[in-house]
Amino acid sequence: MFSILEELASVTNGRAEYVVQCTDIHELMAAETSTAVLAKAAAAGLNRPGISNAGGPYPVDADGQTDDDLLLGKRPIAGYRRDFIVLASI
Repeated sequence: MFSILEELASVTNGRAEYVVQCTDIHELMAAETSTAVLAKAAAAGLNRPGISNAGGPYPVDADGQTDDDLLLGKRPIAGYRRDFIVLASI
């Protein structure tokens, strides 16, 4: 199950940034995850939100950090994150 990390969320002036974390990279890339992010942005007051940018998933360790060793598989991966930028419609 994925989670939207509240402590990393930012909502200002028609723009929201969310970080989503999951242990299953396929679930992180699923349409349901994007839909949940859009619902979160709408609940935060963005009018007809749309995803402006969603980066590719990246691995994180148990502390939520990423580095070259993790990317190269030299350390264990605890999960994956994906960053979303959401904009309100005009």
